[in-house]
Amino acid sequence: MKKSQLKQLIKPIIKECINEALMEQGLLSSIISEVVKGLHPMQTIVETKQPPAPQINQQDVEDKRRELIEEQQRELKEQKRKLLDATGFSSNIFEGTTPINTTGTESKHGALSGIDPDDAGADISGLMALVGNSWKKAL
Repeated sequence: MKKSQLKQLIKPIIKECINEALMEQGLLSSIISEVVKGLHPMQTIVETKQPPAPQINQQDVEDKRRELIEEQQRELKEQKRKLLDATGFSSNIFEGTTPINTTGTESKHGALSGIDPDDAGADISGLMALVGNSWKKAL
């Protein structure tokens, strides 16, 4: 998939998410109110007595917090599902891919440079049978 095609698919989704954050969650109105406060000169503060806040039940607070977290997780899963549906990828976008063999191309640095990623390496399965319990004696 070309970069332009991916951009064409993802851009409307991101635009929708930003629009939701600005409009539905009240972020835009809070930004506007802060700007308006900055434009007006400082006004005198009038102190008014407010009735004491009602006692908050700790269990209710925990329940609300748990509900909020669950709702956020549901929204995140829904956004992820929408994105995957829009791009056409499965849940694992790297499914069916193989590592790039960089032998003799880009990087010639590192301990395993020049080694094929599919190389099985040395067979050390008989090492313990050969050495036996002498590993512990050497220590």
